[in-house]
Amino acid sequence: MGIQYDHYRKNLFPRRVVFFALICLLCSPAVSFSFDENDLEAYLEKHPHGWIDWKNGMIYGIGRAYLSKNRNNRPLSQGTAAVIASGNIVKLASGLHLDDKATLESLGQGKVSINLNAFIRDREFQNTYEENNGDPYYEVIQVADMKGISGLTARFLNYLSKNPVWKELPIRSLEPRADLNDDNGPWLLVDARNLPYDQKVQPAIFPKILSKNGDQIYSVGSVEEEALVKRGMVSYVTTDISGSDLRAVDSRRIDELLERIGMVFEVRSAAAITIERSIPNIPVPGKIADAKIERQRRGKYIVVDAQNVEGLAKTNLLVSAEDAKALQVEDASSQILKKCRVVVIVSSPLGGVEGSLPMMLAGGPSIIGLEQ
Repeated sequence: MGIQYDHYRKNLFPRRVVFFALICLLCSPAVSFSFDENDLEAYLEKHPHGWIDWKNGMIYGIGRAYLSKNRNNRPLSQGTAAVIASGNIVKLASGLHLDDKATLESLGQGKVSINLNAFIRDREFQNTYEENNGDPYYEVIQVADMKGISGLTARFLNYLSKNPVWKELPIRSLEPRADLNDDNGPWLLVDARNLPYDQKVQPAIFPKILSKNGDQIYSVGSVEEEALVKRGMVSYVTTDISGSDLRAVDSRRIDELLERIGMVFEVRSAAAITIERSIPNIPVPGKIADAKIERQRRGKYIVVDAQNVEGLAKTNLLVSAEDAKALQVEDASSQILKKCRVVVIVSSPLGGVEGSLPMMLAGGPSIIGLEQ
């Protein structure tokens, strides 16, 4: 945008200059706006034995162990519940879509899924003891990261680099670095909420963005490995903000607008409760009043509409030829795609943002593989 907002504030330019700056923002072809991360909720894919947070890149597994089935031994019951929860994380991970054709379970005719235990490092998220009217049990929720240097994606990429089960790999730097040094760069928001009901996008680890002309503008082979490991290729979110409001400058007072222009992300904690409530009411990060909040300032956001989905699993997004060309130009300048600065807005399922229940699990009991 080229406007030094802090300079305006510190030197108290005439009000007409501030209004002129606002008009420039409204007229700018690159959409920039400001709101809190509270406006972007995590898209949570709910399963009977856990859930996947597609915004923050986390897999949660739930396990329950009754004392009556574990020799009335509390430590044994607690350990059993944790083992069940960890096993359920592996089950959820095996069903993750890699792209529009393969899941972790199907890749390499099942050879990859055998190694999933080695890819996943989970930790305790919640440990609850319930008296349960004289039949007490422990419920344990474990969580595993998909992002980060010790996350599932990083370990999986390392495996793929040594095995011929997958051909397309991200760009590996000659000198790997931990800090991407691009936090002020722009972010792409792809609004995929207005697609037909039978054409809803499905989350994937390696999704693609294609032009309606068929050109591939975003794929795992075109991104930096460090960015992919740190951010994931896409963060899937939901929001109540309309598409038109996403494209409009925030309506707060001008001083606040100029002070806070750009995206503000918050890293917050989450909580879970007992199993009867933890399944239908999956905890969403940021809902705890006393959670510690860390703020980071981000650059502008660019908003485009998804025109359709593509692929067998409906994981790939199609954008207009005009948007595709503009994004390629932007990527050449800011590396918005190469650095995986991509967010996809999906439709909230009925009942909130807890995610959609997979068809294969929808008919089963609510505690399949959940307890012992």
